[in-house]
Amino acid sequence: MITTPVPPPVHQMTWDRTNWSPYPTQREILLDRTRNKVVAFGRRAGKSQTGGHLLIPEAYRAWYEMEHLEKVSQRREYWIVGPGYSDSEKEFRVFWDGMKRLQMPMDTPGSYYNPEGGTMICSLFNRRFIVHAKSAMHPESLVGEGLSGVVLSEAAKLKPSTWIKYIRPMLADFTGWSAFLSTPEGKNWFYDLYMAGMDPFRTDWKSWRAPAWVNPYLYPGGVDEKLLDNLVEARRKHRLDAVLPALQMLHSATHGLVHPPGIHPEIWALFLDMSTEMFNQEEAALFTEYVGRVFKNFDEEIHVTDQVFEDSWETYACVDYGFTNPFVWLLLQIDPHHKRVHVLDEYYETNRTTSEAAAEIRSRNLAPQTIRMFFPDPAEPDRTRELSGLLHLKGYKGGSISLDDRIEWIRRHLKLSPEHLEYGHPEKLPSLTVHRKCVNTIRELNDYRYPDSAKAGERGREAPEQPMKKDDHTPEALGRFFSGMFGSPYVKTRQSQVQIGTRRGFDGRY
Repeated sequence: MITTPVPPPVHQMTWDRTNWSPYPTQREILLDRTRNKVVAFGRRAGKSQTGGHLLIPEAYRAWYEMEHLEKVSQRREYWIVGPGYSDSEKEFRVFWDGMKRLQMPMDTPGSYYNPEGGTMICSLFNRRFIVHAKSAMHPESLVGEGLSGVVLSEAAKLKPSTWIKYIRPMLADFTGWSAFLSTPEGKNWFYDLYMAGMDPFRTDWKSWRAPAWVNPYLYPGGVDEKLLDNLVEARRKHRLDAVLPALQMLHSATHGLVHPPGIHPEIWALFLDMSTEMFNQEEAALFTEYVGRVFKNFDEEIHVTDQVFEDSWETYACVDYGFTNPFVWLLLQIDPHHKRVHVLDEYYETNRTTSEAAAEIRSRNLAPQTIRMFFPDPAEPDRTRELSGLLHLKGYKGGSISLDDRIEWIRRHLKLSPEHLEYGHPEKLPSLTVHRKCVNTIRELNDYRYPDSAKAGERGREAPEQPMKKDDHTPEALGRFFSGMFGSPYVKTRQSQVQIGTRRGFDGRY
């Protein structure tokens, strides 16, 4: 059975009867008939209201189709899915309140609004129409009959598999629609969906960006976006005073900072209180490289595998020396067919001398003689010579590139390729994987962070550029491997790139 859109007059009728008036961007989103909608919202831009009101007219459609639904023993079912129940509850609350105002006859028993217990379901017309709030923390609950539509709340926080593996297949029965509503979190899978909606050839997808100030009820008058863009760029370049020579940073005895003309005072206050990265993401709804997790693209569902050791593959190791801090040794192989790097095993121990660590590495069979070389910390050549002699392996003797460049290499290898393939395609894979037994490597790729990044914006200062010296031991080792193999990540030409790779015994692809 093919779904049919609700006519626009039904939308207007529900808005009138629930005493709700959407602002222009919300109205455009709600009336648009594109099957898959992606909306990047700034905070307080009306995400929950939009999601809830997408579902309210569907109750009328089910009522119009009641005779047919009973005849074929089918129902209209819709889900609201968030990372947790607290996320999906917001859109569900809007929908539930709308049903109450419209005096819809909810099935009893069958309709429940219990956010604390995670039971949020609205059933109408003897279960011919159901809206169910779900949590992606419990993927076992994301199964059921075919769906007529789904709202994905805080979609940027969801794992791609929530959509690809669980929800998308259930929309096929009724050609159900989807709405991805979220504040951005860097250029992750939500960004890819947003770009699909911007692609004129993807006619079944459409995207909108709704920064916080498009909400006229919260920020009447909005902002002059061109001026705001100039201010953001000026602060990034540390020349804010030069852009606003007479007014910006003026104080009054009672009112504090004076806001520039054309910018709502609350938006101006948020601009000054937040870091540039946080403001661009949280308020402007931009897909920026947000500070926080260093490797925000690392996803255990994608990057953690059960890859086994292959005798015919090139084998390497990398090391991060330590004693009070852990001594780290990672065993890696390179897939000769796809040039992907696989971390197959790890040694991660504290309070070990170099000789003690070498003995344990040998006993765990983490230093096979097929290793071409290992990549150590160039700042400790004495330990490298000792370790090389104990393991009878060649240590790389080159220098090291900057920490930022080493991090860049890891980030590039975490990305999925080929880029033109859609998410979920069996050939779209990362260039770096980690065996699931490497628990410390997995933990540190998740936990390696910039200092106080979450609180930096709240206190109005820019986040520091260098990550914390914590949970950095396996990333340090991995970074040395990539810098030794490839040199700088910003090689200008393909020829020099190949020369670097060939010199290291690799063809230069990444």
